[in-house]
Amino acid sequence: MAPLASLATLLGGWGVVRFLQGRAQYMRLLSGVAAGYLLSVTLVRVVPECLEPALGGERNAFWVLGGYLLVHLMEHGMTMHFHYGEETHHSSSLSGVMALVGLSLHSLMDGVAIGAALAMGGNLGSLVVLGILLHRIPEGGTIASIFLVHGFGRRGALLAAATLALAALIGAYGQAVLHLPGGPTLGLTAGLALYVASSDLLPEVQKEPGPRGALALLAGVGVFLLGARFLPHFH
Repeated sequence: MAPLASLATLLGGWGVVRFLQGRAQYMRLLSGVAAGYLLSVTLVRVVPECLEPALGGERNAFWVLGGYLLVHLMEHGMTMHFHYGEETHHSSSLSGVMALVGLSLHSLMDGVAIGAALAMGGNLGSLVVLGILLHRIPEGGTIASIFLVHGFGRRGALLAAATLALAALIGAYGQAVLHLPGGPTLGLTAGLALYVASSDLLPEVQKEPGPRGALALLAGVGVFLLGARFLPHFH
């Protein structure tokens, strides 16, 4: 399923390059759907799972906190100006490269999260993969938009999205080889998802006037409820 997440990143980058530049409202609404879904799957499924006694219990709450803080450092410690969605601020090309480095590390963690969730059994893996798919599209669009504004051109924007896609694949296959502990890895996944949903995606959809942003958020919750009911179980 990791290749699907990578394809979603490329789709986001291609969409910005080909269609969505200057049409930020579409990416904002998709960000709202992704935020609603990520909040739901993290609070209802991922956090309770990682706090199970068999996986380490309450100690994994520190991994949740660590994941949250780590994503903040990756996104805002490496670049002074970063947000999801369409980029409109012109600055040095170095800031675009640093944004790519930060998001590549983030993508690597997404890949690890996919591997860890699939190893848990049930439909948790499917639910986590769907959440990552939803937020990879605006993430690919974000890096493409940053690279376009910083003068790298369409080819550079697509290559940046491809870099994020490759990082996600490396993370997933790395987890398959290394077999990192499930509880701490799920804790990091939960922290990552909570940060992305609340600090990256929600501020974007809140820029959308009227009720459309709230409806997009609720649509994401609805997608989670349907997924929890109908997505297949893996063992």
